[in-house]
Formats: sequence, C-alpha cells, structure tokens
Amino acid sequence: MSVKKEKTLSDKWLQVAGLPLALIIFMIVFTMPTPAGLLLQGKAAMAVFFSVFVLWVSQSIPPFLSSLVAIILLVLTGAWGEKSALGVFGLDVLWVMLMAFFITSGMQKSGFAKRLALWMTSRFGHTARGALLTLAVTNLLLAFVVPSTTARATLMLPISMLILQVYHAVPGESNLGRKVMLQQLQINNISTGGILTATSPQIMAAGLIKDLAGAEVTWLKWFAGAFPIAVLTVLFSLFIGGLLYKNEVDAPPVGGEDGQTGDAKTSLREQYLALGKITPNEIKAIVIFFLTVFFWVTDGFHFDLFGFQISLVIVTLISGALFFMPYIGIATWQDAKVPWDLLVFSVGAYAVGLALDESGGASFMLKAVFGSVDLATLGFFKLYAIVTCIAMFSHLVFTSKTVRTVILIPTIIGIAKTAGVNPLALALPAAFTIADVITLPPQSKPSLIFYSTGYFSVLNQFVYGMAVLFGKWLLMLLASLTWFKYIGIC
Repeated sequence: MSVKKEKTLSDKWLQVAGLPLALIIFMIVFTMPTPAGLLLQGKAAMAVFFSVFVLWVSQSIPPFLSSLVAIILLVLTGAWGEKSALGVFGLDVLWVMLMAFFITSGMQKSGFAKRLALWMTSRFGHTARGALLTLAVTNLLLAFVVPSTTARATLMLPISMLILQVYHAVPGESNLGRKVMLQQLQINNISTGGILTATSPQIMAAGLIKDLAGAEVTWLKWFAGAFPIAVLTVLFSLFIGGLLYKNEVDAPPVGGEDGQTGDAKTSLREQYLALGKITPNEIKAIVIFFLTVFFWVTDGFHFDLFGFQISLVIVTLISGALFFMPYIGIATWQDAKVPWDLLVFSVGAYAVGLALDESGGASFMLKAVFGSVDLATLGFFKLYAIVTCIAMFSHLVFTSKTVRTVILIPTIIGIAKTAGVNPLALALPAAFTIADVITLPPQSKPSLIFYSTGYFSVLNQFVYGMAVLFGKWLLMLLASLTWFKYIGIC
C-alpha cells in the first residue's frame, strides 16, 4: 500500500512563495509599456498566463481555484471577452474529458476493465516494470489503428486506472501512478508524431512544405524519419521516469494486510481465474467498447459507410450515454466518478491558453524569439539546432497545434531560403515536433484527460515533459548528422 508522501522543504517554500511571486509577475507584465506589434489584450493575456503558471507549479492555492482566478482576470483585464471565457465550459475538449470518465466508470462497473487489467498484469505486468512496458507498447501500437490522440487516451484510461488499482496506487501519492499516467500521455502524443496521418496539423504541415518549398512529403518518408525518433523517445521516457520516480512497489501487493508480496504472478493469475465466466454486463461493455473503437477507427470512411460524418466527440458522447442507458447500459449516475475540481481546473487552464492564442500574445512571443537572432547567418547545424528547439518548445505558449503549424512552417521555410538551405531539411524535422505537447495540462486533450485522474501535479508533468523533450531534441540533432542524411531529409 502506498505511503503518504511528505512535502520536501523546497516544496513548502515553493508553496509559500508562489502567491506573492505570481502577483509580482502579473503586475510587472501588466504595467509594462506595450511593445510594438503587441495589442493590449495580448499583453494582458501574457500577464495572466505567466502569473497563473506560477500558481499551477507552486500550488500555493488549489489548482481549481487558480483556474477560477485566471478566468476572472482574463475578463477584468480585457484579455478575453466574458462570453468567450465562460464559453470554454462548452468546448468539445471538456465534453470528451467528461465522457472519458463516464466510459471509465461504465467499464469499471461492468467488471470487464478489471478482467482485462488482471489478464494484462498476470500475463505481462506481474512486476511494476512489466506493467509500465506493457502499457507503453499497447499505446504505441494503438497509434496505427486509432490515429486520434483523444480516442487513444479515452481507451487507455480505464485500463491504466484498473492496473493501478491492482497495485494499490493512491492518486497524488504513488510514484507508480505518476509514471503510468505521465507516460501514457507522453507516449500518446509522441507516437502521434511518428505517423503523418495521426493528426491533421501534421498533414497540414506536409501540405505547406509541398506548396511553399516544392518538396513532396509522403506517408512513408514521414514514417521513416519520425517513427524511429518516436520509438527512441518513448524508451527515453521510460528511462527518465525510472530516474525521477522510484516505484514504491515492485509487484502488486498480495497476501492481505501484512504487506507480503509473495508470488505476484501466481496471485494475479488466481485473481483472474476467480472472476469466473464472463458476465452479461461485461458482454455489454465489450460491445459498447468495440463499437466505439470501430467508429473511431473508421473515422475517414463514415460518408462512404453511412452517408454522413460522426465526429470523434459525438462518438464519445454516444459511448458514454450507452454505458448509462437503462436496459442497454450498466452504470447509474451514482457510479459516475468525475473529478469535478480537476474539470474546473481544465476549464481555466484551457481558457488561458486560448486567450493567449487569440489575443496575439503567443505569436508575439514566438516572433520575438525568432527575431532575436540572425538565423540566416548561422551554419546549417546551428541553424537546425535552434529551429528545432524553438519548434519543439513553442508549445509552451501555443495551445493549438494548428496555429503552431501555420506560423512555424512558413516562417522556417522562409528562413531556410534566406540562408540558402534546403527548406525540407529544416521544415520537416520541425514538423516532427508538432505533436510534442506534453509539458502542461491545457496543451492537449490527452494531457487534460490524464491530469484529471489526480495522479500527478502540474510540476510533475512540466519537469518530466521538459526532460523527455530535451532528450528528443538531442536525438533529432544526432539524426541530422546520421539517419536523416541517409534517408534524404538533411
């Protein structure tokens, strides 16, 4: 059983200093002279973003409260309109999050999720390391059949949570729980970067490279360049996770309250067999689950099959509703385990990110970074290193992958032409980083979904995510000297 973790001295100081530091940062940014090219709304959005970021990391006040403060400040400072700020609660990402927990609750109530989790852990995950590796490989392989990161997160969430229950992992206290949830969101996004068709901004990037640089980016060319990097980054993520968070248990606790572990594999096998034959409720859950997967996988063929398109969000709503439907479903409202405080946090966090995008604050910061160095005068390797670094970490201020793509790719192609460099050698590796949105909860739907489980904090995600992305950046630097040259990218 997990033991409650005591806060370190640095954590306590960070919590005490967070609130006054956030206030100081807000006042400095909000009262500074508005730079040329930046609107007052953009400056206000930047002030809210930087100050609330400090609150998220320091946890001086509860995350849900910092998000409420953020929404209030966005409106009062004029950074964003009241209707827009409050309207975030109606965005599709929040509905997908809500339905993810409805589906998880239904899967748990049916017993199928427990059966699946026990089968996976008894076969492959009878050690903590084996469980982490099994989940990682499963998520990576799912990227080929379920291209949507949100859909994969919704699929992996109930399995991950049930496996953690087998290990008695307590949200907010268990290092194993932190690693499972953080690695799932990281692998979800990182594996997406390895497959061109896994997210529409990557397809858009390939189109921009063709139109602006005259270079054709085929599915195979993208896969040959990006997927090996994705696999190596996943392995690096597993390695870094082991350094940052030591497992509190090596195997699922068995043998009762005495804490003796015994033969974990045998015990898990016995628990799995004790479930007996599959029940009618489990059959219902399986049918709903695979119907959901079917509609997600066939997303590009709905018009051919049905004559109309069913969006991912609507499919998720249908799935959540079916689990709670009388006679058809399994669960009741009392079974719905929804972390409302974390949902409120997600609303505020997403609002801040959108306000930063729409007010022009994010694009101003990115242009300021690009304009601070005369990139065109540098040699290729230095230019490549700076461009890929900026592309990879620009997600810290952009919540939208589409916006990043539209701004970054044409800018990078222009820099390459000015420097006399093959545009493909800079633009394509930069495009490989579009899906690398793993450092803050509001940056992607999977991040919000996994954060809402309560297993990790904003600081946990930020430190782990930055370390993994730094590792990926180093891998891409090495690839520019080796693999990318061999396959004709650089």
